[in-house]
Amino acid sequence: MKELLQMALLNECYIFHNVMLPSVFPMQIDILIIVPNAIIILEIKNIRGTVHFKNNPRQLIRTSETGEVQVFTHPEIQLEQYIQGLKHFLGKHHITIPVYGAVVFPFNNVHILRAYEGLPIIMAKELPLFLHKHIGKSKETTTEIKQIILSQLQHRTPFPLCHYFQIDSSALQQGVYCESCGQFGMLKLRMTWYCQHCQNKCTNAHIKALLDYYMLIGDTIMNGECREFLKIESQYVVKRILQKVCATSTGSDRYRQYNLSSLYLNHR
Repeated sequence: MKELLQMALLNECYIFHNVMLPSVFPMQIDILIIVPNAIIILEIKNIRGTVHFKNNPRQLIRTSETGEVQVFTHPEIQLEQYIQGLKHFLGKHHITIPVYGAVVFPFNNVHILRAYEGLPIIMAKELPLFLHKHIGKSKETTTEIKQIILSQLQHRTPFPLCHYFQIDSSALQQGVYCESCGQFGMLKLRMTWYCQHCQNKCTNAHIKALLDYYMLIGDTIMNGECREFLKIESQYVVKRILQKVCATSTGSDRYRQYNLSSLYLNHR
C-alpha cells in the first residue's frame, strides 16, 4: 500500500496516516491525501474472504474461508461521516476544496459483493488510477491545508483507545493484571494485591490497571466504574484508592468523578 501511494503521487502531494481532527463528526481517518485541487480520504479494510455490502440496513458481512460469519459497520457510513466532518473542518478555516473518498481492500484474495451503487470500493492495485483521476493542476492550497492539519494534529493523542479504534469497552478484560504470570484477577487484600495463580504479591498493581483505564476508556472514573474495572466489591476500598492516586475530582457522593490525568502524567 505504501509503495503504491508513493508511485501514484507527485512531490506536491501530502499523505497523513491515522488522522484525528476536531469536527462535528468524530473522525479517525486511515489515510488522508492532499493533492492539487482535492483531498482524498481512504478507508482501509484489511479483510479477506467473501465480503457482502448490504443495503437497508447498511452492513458489511464477511464470510471467512472457514465459514465464519462476521458483521461490521458499513465502511460507507464511516466514510460519509469523515467526508462531511472534513468539509466542516475546512469550512471553519475558510477553505473550499473537493473532498473524495474510497474504501480500499489491500488484499487480492477477497471476494466483494455489492448490488447497488455507492462510494467507490477499490482494490489496492486500482489505487494509482483512482488517485490520478482526482489530481488537478492548482497547487495553491495544498501547502496551506497541510499546515492547518499539522497545527491541529499537534498535541493530540489517540486516547481513549477504545474510541480511537471503535472498540466496545464492555469487551475489555477486566480485573487487575499480574505482571508475574500474566493472568487477570488479582485479589485486593488489606495491604497488597494477591495473585491466586502464582501467589505473587504487589502493593501497587492497581496503578497499572488505572493507567490502562485512562488510555483505553477515559480520563475520569467514578467509584462504581472503578469497582467493576478492578473487580473490588467495597466502595470504601475503591474510594481510598482513588483519593490517593487522583489529584482532583468533581461532583459529590456516588456521582463524584475522579480525574486520572495526574496519575498518567506522573507515570508516563
